[in-house]
Amino acid sequence: MLSLDASVQIFGMGTVHPEHTGRGLGSALLLETERRAALRLPPEVSAPFRTSASSTAAAALELFVERGYVHVRSFWHMQRGLPADDAPVDVPDGITMRLGASEGDELIAYQVLDEAFRDHFGYEPSEQQEWLQEFRGMPGYDPSLIVLAFEGADPVGVSVSMAADDGVGWVGDLGVLGPWRRRGVGRALLRRSFAELAARGHHEVRLGVDTENTTGATHLYGGVGMTVRRRYDLYEKLLTGA
Repeated sequence: MLSLDASVQIFGMGTVHPEHTGRGLGSALLLETERRAALRLPPEVSAPFRTSASSTAAAALELFVERGYVHVRSFWHMQRGLPADDAPVDVPDGITMRLGASEGDELIAYQVLDEAFRDHFGYEPSEQQEWLQEFRGMPGYDPSLIVLAFEGADPVGVSVSMAADDGVGWVGDLGVLGPWRRRGVGRALLRRSFAELAARGHHEVRLGVDTENTTGATHLYGGVGMTVRRRYDLYEKLLTGA
């Protein structure tokens, strides 16, 4: 009997140049990606292989279905313009906020995000140094754009933004610990991040969000003026190690 390793998630991404569509390249690439992904699994152990495409990429979505994938989730890319004088909102009573800069602040960000995202779809635990290495390798990552929220000395929320040369900034992660949700902390963190990006010359901000997020994130983002730019559909198929 095959065993399912729920702790393993394998992701794949790919595309075919528009000048070379209709030649079977997408199917061949997906088949080879599946083969290589299965090689990473122990024999007789199964795990989900996930891949996604824009909701407008009809050929790719049809290919997923033909290959036995099922739709498991959709994600929005949302956007909002950033006026040069974009200003933060009032901070909720009892909450203080400040910009991060040091490695200690990065570790606080890691701890808050790790706890805040534990009940989210696709959560995978990671070690502090692993997280730091991943974020420090991201284009536009700047620890001085980390915004931390505290109640007294206790960290309760964080926003991690990315700068970009094209003037479009990204909110890479926004997390608020459970007891402090729906108290305006997330909104204050988000608006402070917007203001920082605007002050550094960014004219637009974007982020990605799970449309089935249970913490009210889509409502929060819509409430600060963000609109849906694009939808991505996530598909999944179980692969088994040879």
